[in-house]
Amino acid sequence: MKNIILTFLLLVYSSISFSQEKQDRILYFVDSIPILDTPDGDDEISNEDIAQLDVFTNLDKIKALGREGKIDKIIYITTKAYLGRSAEVKRIPTSKNMVKNNGVWYPKNSDQAYTGRFIDYFTNGKIQGEGVLKDGIIDGIRTVYYPNGNKRYFYTYANGIENGESEEYFINGKLKQKGSFINKKEIGLWQVFYSTGKLKRQSMFVNNKQDLPKEEMKFHSLLSKGISIMREGDYGGSIKRFDEAAKLNAEYADLYFYRGTAKLNTFDFDNAISDFDNAIALEPLYMEALSNRAFARLRKYEFKDSKTLSKSKEVTVMVAKDNVPIPKDDLDKICSDLKRGFELGDRKPMIIDAMKQYCN
Repeated sequence: MKNIILTFLLLVYSSISFSQEKQDRILYFVDSIPILDTPDGDDEISNEDIAQLDVFTNLDKIKALGREGKIDKIIYITTKAYLGRSAEVKRIPTSKNMVKNNGVWYPKNSDQAYTGRFIDYFTNGKIQGEGVLKDGIIDGIRTVYYPNGNKRYFYTYANGIENGESEEYFINGKLKQKGSFINKKEIGLWQVFYSTGKLKRQSMFVNNKQDLPKEEMKFHSLLSKGISIMREGDYGGSIKRFDEAAKLNAEYADLYFYRGTAKLNTFDFDNAISDFDNAIALEPLYMEALSNRAFARLRKYEFKDSKTLSKSKEVTVMVAKDNVPIPKDDLDKICSDLKRGFELGDRKPMIIDAMKQYCN
């Protein structure tokens, strides 16, 4: 499915022109909502989502919007999802047509705080989130969705403060986390799950303190310390901490991800891949582990037989090779991981560049 390239900025230089001519500055409206900010990476619209597209260059229309001299063209898009909404739902406002002032939501051009239900939508017209505002402040259940329609999370609020049950979900619809708040503080049992449904960890919050067994506290202390010194560039030291942590809990995906990342940075590619394998076996939707496993395999060939420029206790500098031959089996694995990571939301330029170079 070919996606329409919509830059969605107030003063956009559209990629419509393919010559050296001056490009048009375009303001987009989707279902009557002006697109003033760049949407998130997973907020996309395709040709199949569009029921109607109208282009206006009329100066009077541009003047009416107060954009004279700032834009050259207005594009109005009506989505199929919008046409499928009932008249009642169409009357419910979106927070994208409101302004937030001192923590209070107001309809644009109004000094009266909004009270009532609101619904936000992705640019393809599908629901992005919903909730209720009371005197401009979130109150009750606030729900946010993935682009595929599955629930991303919900939190319960009272006068803008987390109060009550909350749940977060994976993109596949499986429960990721659940727990409750009282006045914005965790209370009672909190549980975290893998996307397979397996329990990852749980703890009790009593009197604003997390109650964990000593061994589990030691595990998380070692894991946190390893992550901290890894970010400082001490990969060898971090691996030692992760090894110690593994003796206490060998069934924790994050442990393998961070240890694999440290090994990747020390050019220990095979062992890095092994750790990423373990992380993904525990959490199949581990976006970062999928991307890093792809690059561990890729770097294994790019740095094969490479010359070492310098080496110290902390850092080894090597020369990478461009356009290296990669066996089809490994190339298929690399591209599968890159594409899966991209689907899960990893849109970093290096991911996109690698996909263009190796996976077309």
